Amino acid sequence: MLAGRVLFGLGGESMSVGQSAIVSKWFKGKELAMALGLNLSISRLGSVVNGLVIPRIYNEQNMDRLGLALLVGFFVCVFSMICAVCLTLMDKMADKKDGVENK
Repeated sequence: MLAGRVLFGLGGESMSVGQSAIVSKWFKGKELAMALGLNLSISRLGSVVNGLVIPRIYNEQNMDRLGLALLVGFFVCVFSMICAVCLTLMDKMADKKDGVENK
C-alpha cells in the first residue's frame, strides 16, 4: 500500500500540472479562474467519492473482496485513460482547425 501511495503521489502532482496547462490553453480571461477552480473541485470530489465507495465495496462483498475493489479502481483508471486520449485528439483537432503548429 505504501508503494501505491508513493506512486499516486508522484503521478498526482504531475497530472495536476498537466491538467492546469490544458485548462489554461482552452480558457482565457475571466473564464480561466472558474475553469481551474472547477477542475480542482472535481478532482477533490473524486478523491472523496473514492474514499466512500471503495471501502463500502470491500466491506459488502462476500467473495474476493479486495479483488473486486481493485477491479473497480482499475476500470475507473481505464475510463480515465480513454478520456485523456479523447481530450488529446480533440485538442489536436482544435489546433489544426485554428492553424496552430505543434512545438
